[in-house]
Amino acid sequence: MNFEFSPQKFDGIVPTIHVAEYRGKVVVFTDTWLSPVSVHADVVLPCRTTSTSPYDNLVPTLAVTETVVAHVIESLGPAARDHPRHTEATARRIGLVWFSLGHAPVLPRA
Repeated sequence: MNFEFSPQKFDGIVPTIHVAEYRGKVVVFTDTWLSPVSVHADVVLPCRTTSTSPYDNLVPTLAVTETVVAHVIESLGPAARDHPRHTEATARRIGLVWFSLGHAPVLPRA
C-alpha cells in the first residue's frame, strides 16, 4: 500500500517500482489529483480530500483503507490475523513497541 497525496511528491515512486519489479501488488491511495505513483500501481484508489479547512481531509481515505484491510484479512483467513499478533509480539520482545492500549509499558532491558 502506498499513500500519495501530493502531485509534486515523487519519493514514493522508487519503492513502488521496486515492489512491482518483484511482482508485488501495488495499491495506491491518492487524492483526486492522482499522484505520479499511480501509473505504476495495480490498483489506484482515489479519495476526496477537499475540506473547508486549509488541510486535506483524510477521513474518506481512512474509511477506504479500513475497508480494504478488512477484506484482505477476511480473504486470507486465520493466518492473516495471526501474523500481526506474531509481529507485535516480536516487536515487543526486541523493544520496538513500548505502549499499547490496556498494557503496561514494556521497556527494553539495559
